[in-house]
Amino acid sequence: MKRWLALFFGAMLGCAVLFAAYNVLLDPFGVFGDPLLGWYEYDMTMNPRVAKIAYLDRHHEEYDAYVVGSSKASSLPVAELNAYYGARFYNMTWYGGDIKDENALVHYLLDRYEVKRLILTVDPQDTWLYDTEDDAIKGNMHCRVDGSSAPLFYGKYLFCNPAYGWDKLRAYLSRGHLMTADAVYVAETGCYNKQLRDVEPLADPEAAPRPVAQGGMAMPHSAETLALIADVVEACRARGVALTVVGVPIHNEEFYAYDEAQMRAFWAELAALTDFWDFWGDCSVNADLRYYYDVNHFRNAVGRMVLARICGDPSVWVPEDFGRLTTAANVSGRLAAVYPAAPSDGRAHTARVPVLMYHAFTDDPSAVTDTVVPAGVFASHLAALRDAGYTAVSCQDLIDYVSRGKDLPEKPILLTFDDGYRSNLTLAAPLLEQYGMRAEIAVVGVTVGAEVYKDTGVPMANPHFTLEEAAPWRARGVIGLQTHSYDMHQVEALDGADCRRGVLPLPGEREADYLAAFTADLAAARAQLAAAGVEPVAYAYPYGLFTTLSEVLLAEQGVSLTFTTEPGGNVLVKGLDQTLRQLKRINVDGGMTAEDLLQTLAALDG
Repeated sequence: MKRWLALFFGAMLGCAVLFAAYNVLLDPFGVFGDPLLGWYEYDMTMNPRVAKIAYLDRHHEEYDAYVVGSSKASSLPVAELNAYYGARFYNMTWYGGDIKDENALVHYLLDRYEVKRLILTVDPQDTWLYDTEDDAIKGNMHCRVDGSSAPLFYGKYLFCNPAYGWDKLRAYLSRGHLMTADAVYVAETGCYNKQLRDVEPLADPEAAPRPVAQGGMAMPHSAETLALIADVVEACRARGVALTVVGVPIHNEEFYAYDEAQMRAFWAELAALTDFWDFWGDCSVNADLRYYYDVNHFRNAVGRMVLARICGDPSVWVPEDFGRLTTAANVSGRLAAVYPAAPSDGRAHTARVPVLMYHAFTDDPSAVTDTVVPAGVFASHLAALRDAGYTAVSCQDLIDYVSRGKDLPEKPILLTFDDGYRSNLTLAAPLLEQYGMRAEIAVVGVTVGAEVYKDTGVPMANPHFTLEEAAPWRARGVIGLQTHSYDMHQVEALDGADCRRGVLPLPGEREADYLAAFTADLAAARAQLAAAGVEPVAYAYPYGLFTTLSEVLLAEQGVSLTFTTEPGGNVLVKGLDQTLRQLKRINVDGGMTAEDLLQTLAALDG
């Protein structure tokens, strides 16, 4: 009997050891350092309060500065923080916010790691979302931070549901280049991964400010919140740590839900306690939901504005009414402007920019097609646009408007020519110069200067110009050169069975192979143009076809504008780089008259 009991308990112990080993190796919460997969992005997604501590235990020597705060603070970009402060920042933000947890985290960082600088973000939600734990395994703090029982803490992760580990393994095996809901953080920075959100079109590009009803939401833990902030201020002062306190941007719909009297009191008491940068209250950013991913989270682009305001960077556009350094001396004046009679209108930072798409030109009436426009008709288009008050702008003008706030003409229009036909120079360019207009030409790299199609020997009906031929027109500001890919504008009848349809993946193509092909093609296009002294800022999609992956890849490679062939107009918003992506274009064919063109443009204006 004793032998059987020993075998039984031995088997139970062995199973427990195997069970625990399984959870340690797969480590879906990053508690044990993720020894097998090292996929901290997943761990942080499951519980950032725990996984970020485990990550820093191994990597803290790479950092000397930290951002602490609610999930809103994730949009303070680490690259800009490092550049402005000459520091090595890590963003410790997590889901929701809880100033009690944040206070404990600050002390943990100061006690355990080298900390030269700290940014503490303050969010009014701290005054009600206080000392909460919504999930004992996904929403709890690390035991080393909150001082809870270490055996109980590690024990619940050693013996947690094995489905957590299995889900992580399945997600790991299916991961690709694009972020998914399984991995919403960037492990090396601690920020949310906005890879997809920052290239997606705005849901409502011409959104009006939303009506805001004055609320009465209580702030029951204001006193505790202020006491904990005061403790952080004193702790940083005692350690010689440079502290910046930032009241993060809050959309009006959330901000004005708080009880006005309590909000004013909290604001004034915070200013008495420490100088802080506040980005609260009515302004053109907080009134405009386009600057927010959702009502509760401002965009990374707004985070760049916040840092530019704090650090005085004039190269980044920041609305004049956005952000102030609030002190005990000026807080009363600041509060006087917080509750205006009428909300701001963010649409003041908006421009409508139609884009025209041409291809080739001819002076032979028999050669006119859907993509070949008579030179005389093109001249009539230019004359009509000029007389209607339109000013032709460049791709760089659009970038300067969005990124730097440089105003556009009253009626801007962008003219684009696709492919790089010689007639763009021989017929169109002189007319552009005559009428005081300009155009951007997106060239197909492999056919630059070609009269036959690649190595097929098939003559091209419309030969392409060389970059040397384009140089004089570029020098005079009549044309700019962009890319239409190097060799992804393929023709099925000539390229055969392996023809790629624009930038779309080939049937059955592995993602890794596609990434390599797309990246190499873009590099070849850039190198070709660079040899002629051109740095392209725009990519016109061959056939107008694109994918989310192609948009992400181009954004990661620093391509600022992308053009589709989808008809329609475009709304650009100052400060929002994503409004330069997936720009729609009006296709101008050989039969479109000047009157037709003006009517089409008028229709875009509603």
